[in-house]
Amino acid sequence: MRSSLRGWNSRKAAKSSKASRKVSSASGEITVKGIRVELLRKEIKNVHLRVYPPDGRVRVSVPARLPLDSVVGLIEERFEWIQAQQLRVCTVATPARFVDGEIHLFGGRAYNLSVIDTLAKERVVLVSPNILQLHSGIGSTAEDRRKLLEGWYRTQLRSRAEPFFEKWEKILGVEAAEWRVRKMSTRWGSCNVKAKRIWLSLELAKKSDDCLEYVVVHELVHLLEPGHGPRFVAHMDGAISNWRYLRKKLNLSL
Repeated sequence: MRSSLRGWNSRKAAKSSKASRKVSSASGEITVKGIRVELLRKEIKNVHLRVYPPDGRVRVSVPARLPLDSVVGLIEERFEWIQAQQLRVCTVATPARFVDGEIHLFGGRAYNLSVIDTLAKERVVLVSPNILQLHSGIGSTAEDRRKLLEGWYRTQLRSRAEPFFEKWEKILGVEAAEWRVRKMSTRWGSCNVKAKRIWLSLELAKKSDDCLEYVVVHELVHLLEPGHGPRFVAHMDGAISNWRYLRKKLNLSL
């Protein structure tokens, strides 16, 4: 994944940078809004910003004399683009190690994991704008940290999904006997029509609210129509007009 920003050269950047005229000729690593960025200075005219799979690593190549504050400003301008690319490249299935700087997803956004050793109660804290703090016990293993994060995902998913169930049960005139969250490898959700029991995939914790709402509606509609035929489609059309778009969005990216 690469974005080349044409028209950005050291002379123009120097003119536009009034806050600071300091120029660092060194390459290295900088952190901007919680994102670690590898900085490479070269004898080039344009700025090249890249996000690499499989872990969403970010690298920016800039003209050798481009002021550091201009580099930071440029990365801040492209913050949303960087996050979108990290979401895209992190769809590649690679084993997570649950270490500092690793990209993890929540609510349709990419977050940089910050692992903090603690003697206090273990917890997960979402820090704005894009840092996910994992306060885990000293000497914790990757498996320990995985369980901690998954437990937090489960709690967050239940909290986010509950209002959607309350909303759409009233609208659709149905009521699930119960709904639960579990790890599912091939489905986003399932519905046992006879028992009126709905399951949501734990992976939905990583998805945006509109995608989560679509899955809730999809499963509730099965209480009206068990199959996926014309009646099911008609119910979905009446409930969420853009459900086809949401289905595609759900399956294309994490």
